Amino acid sequence: MGAVGVGSIVAPAVVALVGPRTAFAVVGAILPVVTILSWRGLQRIDRQVTGPTAELEVVSEVPLFEPLSLVAKEHLASKLTRLHVEPGDVIVRAGETGDRFYIVGEGELEITNGACGSCHGGDFFGEIALLRDVPRTATVRATSPSELYALDRDDFLAAVTHSAVRAAGEAVAEERLSAGLAVPH
Repeated sequence: MGAVGVGSIVAPAVVALVGPRTAFAVVGAILPVVTILSWRGLQRIDRQVTGPTAELEVVSEVPLFEPLSLVAKEHLASKLTRLHVEPGDVIVRAGETGDRFYIVGEGELEITNGACGSCHGGDFFGEIALLRDVPRTATVRATSPSELYALDRDDFLAAVTHSAVRAAGEAVAEERLSAGLAVPH
């Protein structure tokens, strides 16, 4: 804001001093010159900063998040929490309040809510309770050592504010509920 203010004050003087064409050329050259002068520093930052590449891959494989931009997917990937669970560990229990969305990285999980199903790497669960603000519809238990990625409720809901993502999420929830079991695809 300060630069805009200073520019507004200085611009008429520069135009009066060197003329409009030269003033436009000078102002137009500022950004390329600053970029050239800072190029090495920007490259050093790019080499030093590592993005959440494994997490980004996991987010990118969830069909629910397909409509999101790369930047939005990168943001979601940075919000994921990696969890290791052992056989017999209960991840969610039917009737509990939903606080997280889960993506299965590796392993196998059993899903029960009257019927039985399973999920494996690349599957996801927990969206129904979050999208519909209802208690968990199923119990999910690890049947093998598994790696999960969890996304907190607020981060998940912020991602699904994108209308196409919300519609995809609702379609998945409706399909799973009408099938009688919240089993991943």
